Amino acid sequence: MVSPILSNIYLDRLDQFVETVLLPVNNRGDRRNPNPPYMALLKAVQKARSTGDHKKAKELRLLAQHMPSRDPLDPDFRRLWYVRYADDWLLGFSGPRVEAEAIKCLLAEFLREALKLELSQEKTLITNARTESARFLGYEIINLSADDKQHRALRRRCINGSIGLKVPVDVIRSQCSKYMQRGKPIQLAARIHDSDYSIVAQYQGFVQYYLMAFNVHRLWWLHRVMELSLAKTLADKFKLSVSKVFRRYKTTMPTPHGTLKVLEVIHHRGVDKEPLITRFGGIELRWQKRANHQ
Repeated sequence: MVSPILSNIYLDRLDQFVETVLLPVNNRGDRRNPNPPYMALLKAVQKARSTGDHKKAKELRLLAQHMPSRDPLDPDFRRLWYVRYADDWLLGFSGPRVEAEAIKCLLAEFLREALKLELSQEKTLITNARTESARFLGYEIINLSADDKQHRALRRRCINGSIGLKVPVDVIRSQCSKYMQRGKPIQLAARIHDSDYSIVAQYQGFVQYYLMAFNVHRLWWLHRVMELSLAKTLADKFKLSVSKVFRRYKTTMPTPHGTLKVLEVIHHRGVDKEPLITRFGGIELRWQKRANHQ
C-alpha cells in the first residue's frame, strides 16, 4: 500500500520537530528523588525492628508497599517518549498534566503552521496511564500496577510503572460478530467456493497480531468461535458434518509449549515443488498453553 509510505514522507518533519524540539526540553534528570513519606516509613520500620516490635514493622512495611518509592511530583525529573507508525502516533509523558497540555498545544501549532494539518481534538486525547488506556495500532496501552509483585532478590516492586499491552474488549466482540449469527458460530457462505487451503488460510492472522498482549488469553473465546465457523464452512463446502470435518483435518504439531491440535490442509503443487501447508490453531493456541502454566 502507498498510504503508509506517503505518510512517512510527509510526517518526517513531525518526527524531526519532536526529536529536536520537544524531546530535549521534556527529558531531564537521571532519576526521581526518593519519596519523603516512603522514606519516613522505612525509617519507622527499622526503628520497630530494632526495638523487637516485628508485628508493627511488618504492618509499616505493608503500608510502604502501597506507596511510590520515588517522588512522582519531582520537578527535576521529566520523560517524554514518541512513537509513530504511518499517520498513527503516540506520546508518553511522565510529568504533570498542565505540561502535557502545553506539549499538545505546541504539536497542534506545528502541524497547523508547518504541515497545514489540524490536530483532531476528538482523537488526540490526554489520558492518565494509571487509570485509563490509550489506543495505538489496535492495542490498549496502560501503566501496569501491582504492589504484591516483587523482585525476589532486590525485594522491589517489579511491575509498577511498566507499560502493558491489552487486547481491547470491543475488538474481541467485533471480531466474534463476524463469525456469529444469533449468538452462535456460523459458516461463511461467501467462502465455500474457495479451496479448502484458501478457506483455512483466510481464518489466520488476527490472533497472531495480539500475541504481545498480557491478556491475550481472553482471545480463547474468539479462537473457539473462529474454529467452529471454519469447520462449518468446510462442512458446508463438502457436505459433511462438523465432526467429520474435524476428523478429516485435525492433526497435532509440536511446539516449544507442547503438542497442540490444529486444523491442517496440505496443498500439493506437483513433483518438483514443496507442498504448501496452512494451519489453524498452532500459534493461536500457544498462548493458551502458556497462560495455563502461569
